[in-house]
Amino acid sequence: MENMDKKVPIDLALNTLDFKKIIKNTEYCFITPGFGFIDNIIKMESVLFHLGQPYKMHEGRIIQLTSGKVRININLSEYTLVPGEVLITFPESILQPMEFSPDTRVRVITATPNFIQDAGNEDFFRHYLANDTNTLLQLSKEENEEMNQYFSLFWSIVHASHFKQETIRHLFMSLLHYIHDLRANNQEESSKPITRQQEIFQKFIMLVNKNSCTERNVSFYADKLCLTPRYLNTLIRQTSERTVMEWINRSVILEAKVLLKHSNKMIYEIADELNFPNTSFFCKFFKKNTGMTPLEYQKQE
Repeated sequence: MENMDKKVPIDLALNTLDFKKIIKNTEYCFITPGFGFIDNIIKMESVLFHLGQPYKMHEGRIIQLTSGKVRININLSEYTLVPGEVLITFPESILQPMEFSPDTRVRVITATPNFIQDAGNEDFFRHYLANDTNTLLQLSKEENEEMNQYFSLFWSIVHASHFKQETIRHLFMSLLHYIHDLRANNQEESSKPITRQQEIFQKFIMLVNKNSCTERNVSFYADKLCLTPRYLNTLIRQTSERTVMEWINRSVILEAKVLLKHSNKMIYEIADELNFPNTSFFCKFFKKNTGMTPLEYQKQE
């Protein structure tokens, strides 16, 4: 992996991937400021991916695993992907790659809201998938083949003699509708009803992902979930073996790591953005939770 000047932010946003020369072996990808397709992310040499390092994904992603095995964390939740599964991630998610098997092949499609004009100003992932969380779909053999056909058609069209933007735009909308139907079928066929504890835990994690940078009081989350702070802490500990504050701190640390590695901000600016009273408090918090200072993490390869 080659080093980049720290003054040039690395970011998983389409405009950055297009204009910053951080990707090599581009025969495995097609990226414009509005639409992106990666046919094999493992084969695509880049300075992007380091196992264990978190990245902010500004656009949503449709991720298909065709071979191998992948373990990733997204917004505090761990996913293990195997062939026949599709993961849909929502905008502004934090992804942390943890493990890739040697035979892994991952294909990714993404687009900006502006590229999909039919969705207007709405967040098209939430608009068409009717959900606020990342979704892992387990496909049947027939559904998996249909998904393969979508991806193959995208790959064929983007490598035509010129970029057929309108065709890609409408094909992407068709894919979103198709995934919406798959998601509905997956929910109907699920034989394991979610428990109330699991439902509360999922809602709690969603709240933490959205609010941890500004709200770090247990009572805030308890109030949002119409529970007492004591009961919420008991429920979260029973469900996850972690306390409410441990989950909040994990979320804040993820945000801090993204800013430290992938922004031009000074440490005092990051402390301020994350609503710490001062830089010293932020540095102590970061070291307590990671074993290193923000500067040591920033310099780490």
